[in-house]
Amino acid sequence: MRPSTLKKQQKIIDVATQLFFEQGYAETSLDQIIEVCGGSKQTLYSYFGCKRGILIQVVTRCTEQVGSAFQFDAKADLAEQLNQFGYEYLKALCSQPIIDIYRIIVTESRRDKELVDFFLSRGPHRFYQMLSDFLKLQTTLGKLNIDNPDQAASQLIGLLRGDYYQDVVLGLGVPSQNEIQQYSVQAISIFLRGCRA
Repeated sequence: MRPSTLKKQQKIIDVATQLFFEQGYAETSLDQIIEVCGGSKQTLYSYFGCKRGILIQVVTRCTEQVGSAFQFDAKADLAEQLNQFGYEYLKALCSQPIIDIYRIIVTESRRDKELVDFFLSRGPHRFYQMLSDFLKLQTTLGKLNIDNPDQAASQLIGLLRGDYYQDVVLGLGVPSQNEIQQYSVQAISIFLRGCRA
């Protein structure tokens, strides 16, 4: 793909993301996107197929933002790595783009089950598996004592999310970076006390 084409696509995704988040996916038209970024409907159709195709790209971008927290190194110190993971995950989860895309997915869920499946496969289900694989490896290395890595991954995610995610989704305020740091360290400490070998 030519750099100019890629640049145009990224601009469309940027503009669509802003409009989707500001006024809602259903309320945003292709005409509005074109008005801001230029081009034509034919160009949008050739790049993305339809408005939903643009939304798929927005979902992909947002889930990649969270996915960066799930990059593990088996050779690094376990506690340090989990503490860094916990902080990065909770920080990403409470960020406005992730909250906005989650709200869109919930709103569209009644009429677009395939979109929900795509979001889950790109996001939560994939992330849980990445964490589960890491916990399984740490168990194999003798650093953790976990019988069911899948269940442990789900429980750790739940411990990290706590009430913060629910509160942020409901518009009750975003925790400070310091609050996120303190909370994630405590959550990881509790997890490790129960799972260290």
